[in-house]
Amino acid sequence: MLIKIPLIAITLIGTIVAAAETTADNDFYKDDADTLSTNLIKWLRDNGAYINDTLVVKNDGSYRGIFATQDMDAGERVCSVPSNLIIQPTEELMQNEDVEATDCITIKAVMNAISDGDDATPYGKYLAAQTSGYLPTFWSDSGKDLLSTMLKSARKERLTESRSEDYNPLQYDELPPHGVRDMIDELKRDCNAGDLINDPKYLLAAMLVTSRADYDYMIPFYDMFNHNNAKYNIQHDESQENDEREIASSHLGFTLSKSIKAGEELLLSYNRCDICSDRLDWFGTPEMWLQYGFVESIPQRWLFDFARVKFELEWKDGDESSGEVVVNFLVPMSSEGKRLLQEELTRLDTFAAEHRHKSHEEYGDMSRFEWESLWQYYDALHNAMTIATTQREVQLSDEVWKLGHDWWVQDGTLKDEDSEEHYEGHSVLCTKSLTNDEL
Repeated sequence: MLIKIPLIAITLIGTIVAAAETTADNDFYKDDADTLSTNLIKWLRDNGAYINDTLVVKNDGSYRGIFATQDMDAGERVCSVPSNLIIQPTEELMQNEDVEATDCITIKAVMNAISDGDDATPYGKYLAAQTSGYLPTFWSDSGKDLLSTMLKSARKERLTESRSEDYNPLQYDELPPHGVRDMIDELKRDCNAGDLINDPKYLLAAMLVTSRADYDYMIPFYDMFNHNNAKYNIQHDESQENDEREIASSHLGFTLSKSIKAGEELLLSYNRCDICSDRLDWFGTPEMWLQYGFVESIPQRWLFDFARVKFELEWKDGDESSGEVVVNFLVPMSSEGKRLLQEELTRLDTFAAEHRHKSHEEYGDMSRFEWESLWQYYDALHNAMTIATTQREVQLSDEVWKLGHDWWVQDGTLKDEDSEEHYEGHSVLCTKSLTNDEL
């Protein structure tokens, strides 16, 4: 069964560069982004959804998002979407599909929604017009090959040959993110995709569910809010204490968690939210890039299993204007962990020296967008490891190597029996929300 992870709406902060070249074959509905989003919001309101009148979708010059046109108070209602407007697994689809994983059913439902031509709902047309191929899992073979080369450690081959009974593969794995190639295999195996795996509409639907779904539900308007861990100001209406959600018989809504001024953007967090559960412990910048296709701004979280290193990058004293980024180690850095990161930095330098001066045309079917996205992530990865290994006055401790496989769990947010969620999470299909400049 495909793994499900609870997650709120996450969207792109910044522009997906050159994404248009990945959409040519999937442009099922030709329409400009403003018209699509305007029609979607009108349709939602006409069919019982609440969207605060002070909100507007606009481009601030670099990316699109939801902005306030007036001052808004903490606790003010942002939006609420009824269940009948949510794309979700239905009894009819469940009966017709011979699969157990409900996210597979959602993929088929989304595929149906974007395949209805002129009869499609405004939400179906909006989804059908989204950029395809922005997640590394859905890159070209050449793009994934180069990315795998960048992430793969020479150390992994040596240690795998001498595997012991207590060997934990992720402890000696490549650099994050993990599971770049897993999703396509999951679609074939768990969703019985068959020949559909070659259908661009099916792949687009799978990518949309991966990057936009909340559990098994595709919720319109919900995925238009951008992510920012430093400035998020939205929270779920209801507290969610468990993984089971009865959205099928309810509304899903959001309120402001703090007051904002006219002109400010409404922002969400994907891993520091009120229902983020275990993601508070492990889901960081590499995982976000894998599942949402963009590198988040500071603050960032990085977790390196092979070196047992876990830290956050933050602005010094919380002040972005300082321009100085510092490390907050969530697990004490060990001398061995530092050495392993330095070894990988040397390997990354060699990789860049061999490949960066070239162009994407020299790598088969790799697109310019894939090329630029890979190097954007390379820079973030290299920068994070460099800062972590050069931070002054760091007290080194080897205690982390005496801990079990759940060494990375912080503050007891996970129970011991749930700690494998981190490892499972490297290969995830159903998550939540990305938008881009084509909202």
